[in-house]
Amino acid sequence: MSQGASHYPIVQFISRLMQEYGFSRVELVRALGYRHNAEKGLRRLNLWLENGEGYGRILEEISTVFPAHADGLEKAVAATRAIKEAESEATWFERCKAEQESFTPYIHADGETTVPNGICIFGITGGKWNLIELPKTILDLPLEEQLAKLPELMMAYRRRYNGACPFFGKLTGFKFVRCLDYFQFDEQGRLVEHVEKPFRRGQCSIQFL
Repeated sequence: MSQGASHYPIVQFISRLMQEYGFSRVELVRALGYRHNAEKGLRRLNLWLENGEGYGRILEEISTVFPAHADGLEKAVAATRAIKEAESEATWFERCKAEQESFTPYIHADGETTVPNGICIFGITGGKWNLIELPKTILDLPLEEQLAKLPELMMAYRRRYNGACPFFGKLTGFKFVRCLDYFQFDEQGRLVEHVEKPFRRGQCSIQFL
């Protein structure tokens, strides 16, 4: 197992399981039913031991063959998922901090869904239907004055699309996105809360082959 993955609960769980039964990796996958195709089982097992994630089928097989460990397996998977999500957030936050000087604040329009309906057309037409770019006259203002002016742009967007967020259904709110935090507004442009963490705006690209 790699040193980088050894801190994941699922890696520790599988390692303890092998120690308890005195199994090598090959012996474990054979016990799981890969008697005639150990290489496939090893590929699946190694993904979990090296990366802390992988093909879910082999975990189902572990749970079936070792039912007494099914509950521990489920908890290890959940704990690993939580750690990976936290690591991803930390990496994203560090990337955001590195981009502070070049980041330009904007307004993100929230819809009923987070994935566009008709994603290909959304991408081909620019992918900015839920983005409101801010003029320099507003960006140059102090924060308090920015927050007072932004609802004007939000209401103009609402009127333009008749209360909808194109490709995302009904308009449900707005986010004033800065590099390391954002301000949440409702669909009427009323300030709801200040969220002290970066907002991840989805990306969409189209490639013609």
